[in-house]
Amino acid sequence: MGRLGTAFRAFFRVLGDAAVADQVDRLLSGAPPATTPPVVATPPAVATPHAASVPFPAAQVPPAPKLAPALVPPAAPAAVRSDALTLLAVLQREARLVDFLKEPIAGYADAQVGAAVREIHRDAAAALDRMFALAPVRVEPEGSVVTLAAGYDAGRVRLVGNVTGAPPHAGTLAHPGWEATKVELPAWSGSAGSANVVAPAEVELR
Repeated sequence: MGRLGTAFRAFFRVLGDAAVADQVDRLLSGAPPATTPPVVATPPAVATPHAASVPFPAAQVPPAPKLAPALVPPAAPAAVRSDALTLLAVLQREARLVDFLKEPIAGYADAQVGAAVREIHRDAAAALDRMFALAPVRVEPEGSVVTLAAGYDAGRVRLVGNVTGAPPHAGTLAHPGWEATKVELPAWSGSAGSANVVAPAEVELR
């Protein structure tokens, strides 16, 4: 009954399973049974988080710190001095002009004043000639008759006396005028506190 039961089971398996029918046919024909690779159970896949679905934070590089600008103290403005004061300082230093003009001379004799003026005249004239090289505006001698045509430069010639009508004007040269042929004032580099000083105070040490 064992083999009969097996035959019945094989009969129904052959009817319901093509692979079993193929194996039985090979056994009946004497061919070796077909070997089938063992079925290896595949372990269930472990779900791994996807980058798009799991919010892993991306590596963040901290920004470079912003350096504060270096604080540079503003440069002190250069001291400014008037050229007129520079000229006056030269005349005081070299000819003592300011000392003479500020000195009350009413109590001095004319001879004393004349002697002081002679020295001031010499030294001041030398300083002016060195810095400005003064020359006459008109080359004619004083007292000469000159004629000023229309369009003359009123900045170079000034009319005095009985001025009437329009040019040309004819008259007597009363003063030839002066003009500087150069300007070479000494450079000044003092402090702001001394910009208006014409002559510094002098202290004699003992």
